[in-house]
Amino acid sequence: MFLTVSDQSSTALHILLRLNIHYTIFWFILEILLFIFKYYHVPYATNAFGIEMAMIFMLCFNEFLRQSFAIKGNLTLKNNHLIISIIYGIICIIGLVFFLVWQSYIQRAEILLSAIGLTLIAIEILLSIITIIRNIRAMPVLTSEQKLERMKQAQRRFQSSIKIE
Repeated sequence: MFLTVSDQSSTALHILLRLNIHYTIFWFILEILLFIFKYYHVPYATNAFGIEMAMIFMLCFNEFLRQSFAIKGNLTLKNNHLIISIIYGIICIIGLVFFLVWQSYIQRAEILLSAIGLTLIAIEILLSIITIIRNIRAMPVLTSEQKLERMKQAQRRFQSSIKIE
């Protein structure tokens, strides 16, 4: 372990992002079905239905952008991608709060779906911040000369420990 630097990417963040990809698809399909149901059973204002449907598509697109930046930033250890994903995450939180509180007609299923989405995004943002901090504090990648020097130091320590015994 003295020759290499440990990987600083977050396994928990990666697993949660992969899970959230599937949840986002599930959320999108159920939200579309709920809006079709509401279209036929609830009287909407003239522009409200179209605006809210457009917001579903925009939120879903924004969510996939956020997830791709977070996955790429986590795996390549690039903090700027993780910061961009955090910014997109804040926008996604605002969108999910809209579907949780501010839309025209809210159903219980939408409250549950949006609350789960908010929880996932909040945990992912927290894990992204932790990963950024770990990346900043991480040891730099060693050059060939530094690896060779560490190998020589380890051999010297080993030889000195043998002589002592």
